[in-house]
Formats: sequence, C-alpha cells, structure tokens
Amino acid sequence: MFLGIFSGFLGLIAQCAAVCFWLYSAGYGLQRISENKGAGLLMGFFSLAMAGATAYCVYSQFRFAKEDRHFKSWLVANAEKIRNNQLAFFRGQRISLDTVLVRHHLVFSAVFISFRMKTRWIIKDKEPRFWHALAASLYTLCYGWWGFPFGIFWTPVALIKNLNGSTCVRVEALLQPALPKSSAFGQRFQNNFSRRLQAAFFVDEVPTGILPAQTAGKV
Repeated sequence: MFLGIFSGFLGLIAQCAAVCFWLYSAGYGLQRISENKGAGLLMGFFSLAMAGATAYCVYSQFRFAKEDRHFKSWLVANAEKIRNNQLAFFRGQRISLDTVLVRHHLVFSAVFISFRMKTRWIIKDKEPRFWHALAASLYTLCYGWWGFPFGIFWTPVALIKNLNGSTCVRVEALLQPALPKSSAFGQRFQNNFSRRLQAAFFVDEVPTGILPAQTAGKV
C-alpha cells in the first residue's frame, strides 16, 4: 500500500513538472515575439495549449477516482436490486448484472519512471466513450514514450487497448464478496508483488468483488 501511494505521489509530481515545463516554454516563446513574431507566437500558444491539456488530464485523474468511488458505493447500495433484476439507474442508464463497463488507459513516462492510469468506468454501448479513448490515447502518445524500459512497451499496448476498448468487466463480476485481506506480512507482500508484476507487463487485473465479506451467504 505504501509503495502504491508513493508511486502515485511520484507520478503526480512528474506530471505537474510537465505542466511547469510547458508554462515555462510558453513564457519563453512569448518573450521571443519581439525578436521573431511568427515563431515566438506559435511556440507560446502551442506550449500554453500543452500546459492546459496536461493540467486538465491531471485534474481528470482525481475526478475519475472520485467518480469510481461514487459508482462503487452506488453498486454496493443497490446490489440486491440489481441481483433481483429490479430497476436501478445510474447516470440515467439502467444497470443490470449483464451491464458491461469499459475504461481506457493513460501512460506517463519520464526517463526511467513510467506510470499507468485509467479513466473512470464507462457504461459500454450506453455512454459515449470516443472522447475518453481519444483523450487517453493523445495523452499517452505525447507522454508515454519517454521512459525506459516500460514506457516504450506500455505506450503501444495502451494505444491498442484504447482503440479496442478491451478492458471490460461485467457488473456481475463486481457484485461479489470482496476477498479477505491477509493479516500476514509475507502474504500481503506477495500479493502486492504479484499485482505490480502484472502491471509491469500490462496485464489487466482480474476484477474482484466489492461487496462486504458478510454478504457471502446472500450471493
């Protein structure tokens, strides 16, 4: 858990550094307007656009995490209705056990560090996902390549996955009791290591249940 938090914090710092770089580049470009109007103006506006787009993607990562937590809480609260095939709506769409959720991948790299991020869950075939896939792909295309070794490997894989929309899960798979957390340090370390090994090779984690463990007898 500590490694996950530290990695996320490091990724946030790296992305904020990218925003600062583009802002500095924009300022430099605007300063050069007096020397070379066309080139300086073009450089300034391009850098401002990159800074704004990068900052928006950083903001979106927090928004996606918040929306996913909200969706998870809604699923837990409406689990019985969904399992009994009663009407349950989220974001104006009916959710059933057969509802398929999809999300897209972003990759950010800086020299020897690379990070994988994901968009929020989108209700497949009911909510538009084109702009999510496009934004995630453009962000990955701009920032994913610049890390060795994983950035070079993760970037094309993420782009292919975004085009195919292959990271999917059925709601039924989520409405299962959550796996109990091991209290043994060795087991926790092994589980964390296994997840990170999967992430290193861009293997999608198998979705786990989100319901409290005491609901096991009701499933």
